[in-house]
Amino acid sequence: MTIIPLTYFGPISWWRVLTASDDVVFDIYENYIKQTCRNRCSILSANGVLNLSVPVKKINGNHTAFRDIEIENNQRWQIIHLRAVMSAYRAAPFYDYIIDNIKFIWEKKYNFLIDVCLDSLDCVSKILNINPDYRMSDCYVQTNEHDKRNCKHFSNIDEMQHYHQVFEDRFDFVPDLSILDKLFNDYCYE
Repeated sequence: MTIIPLTYFGPISWWRVLTASDDVVFDIYENYIKQTCRNRCSILSANGVLNLSVPVKKINGNHTAFRDIEIENNQRWQIIHLRAVMSAYRAAPFYDYIIDNIKFIWEKKYNFLIDVCLDSLDCVSKILNINPDYRMSDCYVQTNEHDKRNCKHFSNIDEMQHYHQVFEDRFDFVPDLSILDKLFNDYCYE
């Protein structure tokens, strides 16, 4: 059993673990950990790496389970994220196809972070035509040797294939961005 966090358009290394593992568990009863891919994704913009964060509120402070994390909807996060993605990737080769299949994420109203994470997972899985094997925990999952809940990179980023990135004329290749970067620029999954 491999334990990974549920993410908002997770990094490429997260997708590598998800698709390579036979038994993935999303521990939705773990205490929410801020400043992680649980509520943020990183894209490459004209100004460099841009972190897009879903604003959240922890109803029980630092002891709020991931499944209970609410989205702070008084902020215009969805408009900001959609505009940032459109600006960053409008020159990408697969922009028209991908944007038409994902923009509903930023148009739908969400109350809980888990719902936007599940929708982003399902959306990307459909685009990639994959059916990852995962399940949700029904209680807190004790750590094991395959516990990747606290990883910054979920697999070896040095082994990642380089692919064309929109702003490669300005920046060296940036590995392990959100799966969005890979989809807009390369569309196929490694």
